[in-house]
Amino acid sequence: MECIVLAKEVERRTTLKWVLEDLGPAWRCVTAEQAEQALLLMRSQRIDAAVLTACSESAVLAGALQAQPLLAPPYLFGDGFPALDGELPGLAELPGLLRWWKEQGRLPALAQLRYAEAERLAAGMLRALGVPERLRAWTFLPDMAALTAVHPAYLTDLQHGLYPVTGQRHRMTAGAVERSLRLCVEATWSRGALEDLERFFGSSVDPDRGKPTNREFLCRVQERITLGASRLRH
Repeated sequence: MECIVLAKEVERRTTLKWVLEDLGPAWRCVTAEQAEQALLLMRSQRIDAAVLTACSESAVLAGALQAQPLLAPPYLFGDGFPALDGELPGLAELPGLLRWWKEQGRLPALAQLRYAEAERLAAGMLRALGVPERLRAWTFLPDMAALTAVHPAYLTDLQHGLYPVTGQRHRMTAGAVERSLRLCVEATWSRGALEDLERFFGSSVDPDRGKPTNREFLCRVQERITLGASRLRH
């Protein structure tokens, strides 16, 4: 789990970093003193959760994220921020809430602000790739691809994360989602023009190596959505 702590005091940053990394070997934490520094880190690497302390920089960061949300924003937690209204869950709730939210398929609140854009980009890219719209997978694939764009953590565990969540959203079993996606990838590879596949997947396309796995396909789609969204912002 990738986390970031924003705090002005060195001692506070170090203490919170230790608290988070003591949760287990899968927990890693970076720290930032200023909101601008935290934003740069969030844009350059995956961040699953951000802990905001009671400082002016936390207010600056929260405002910046609301004004121009990242394509894949983190869950926000407060350690003294906001000091009075308690809008953000506290640091003590972070491990349990993240596990529960993962099981429930809950996105970070700010991800919803970019979801519609991601789904539109996904549908356009999948059509350009030649994904057959007659297949069952088309009913959920633009949604699934958008979910991976606004919440990349879904790509780390397809079996226990992305497939069940997609199934819940489209009234399917996780197994049916996986099989439908596999058939869709195979059909796309069988009927698609090699030039289009090469343009989309780059040098990874090799007719002699066979079709990509579900994960490889989704990762490439997610990368293209991220690139497309970045270009729209400039």
